[in-house]
Amino acid sequence: MPRIIFSSQEKGGVGKTVIVRAFAEAVEGAPIIEIDASHRLLELKERVSFFQMRADRETIERTGGRAARAEFDAVLDALAKATLPTIVDVGANTSVSLFTMLADVAPELAAEFAICVVVTNEPGAMVETPRLLALAKPWTKARFVIENRLHGSVDPKWLKAKAGDATVTSLEAQALEDGAEDYLQAGGLAIVDRLNPDKLREAHGIGPALRIRRDLAKFRLEAMRAVKPAAEWLVG
Repeated sequence: MPRIIFSSQEKGGVGKTVIVRAFAEAVEGAPIIEIDASHRLLELKERVSFFQMRADRETIERTGGRAARAEFDAVLDALAKATLPTIVDVGANTSVSLFTMLADVAPELAAEFAICVVVTNEPGAMVETPRLLALAKPWTKARFVIENRLHGSVDPKWLKAKAGDATVTSLEAQALEDGAEDYLQAGGLAIVDRLNPDKLREAHGIGPALRIRRDLAKFRLEAMRAVKPAAEWLVG
């Protein structure tokens, strides 16, 4: 029976896609299902099955609401066909509707499920985190919370209370050399092993090139450490 983990957060901008990319690095070769308004995991190429969300208002009204009810049908088919440990990247404003639907459908699928919620200290993310955990609890075997300290730490007492039985890890805020972020945006965490040292030195100079490589390698390592417990569950 395959294991499937959903990386989620209803609020956007919390670094969830970074976490998905860390999963992709930690579980080599794992298929990825991307559910979002636009395809972002381009560097992972054939590993990714992309499903565009959501049905636009005009289509929903034209079909009497059927488009909204059916928007996850293709996703369900992909989940049902999974045979390997699979990572699901759930886009912003999509998790609640998907998880509500899965509460009814998950028992029909021959798989074990887990959820990994990414939280920051922003009010929107803090409100949605316990909501998502509660929605997923009836049909998941394991639950994980990753505290992304992008804007600072989440209050430890709040995190302990709201995470419940979920396993909690943290991703420290990273200070990156100027130019490093551009490489992450262009190629994700997978870019680290593909950087050409000579071309980096030509573009940035010896010192900055060394710092860019060092910072990107550290960032990837820290992200993979954050996902380690969830990745270990995923591979059984």
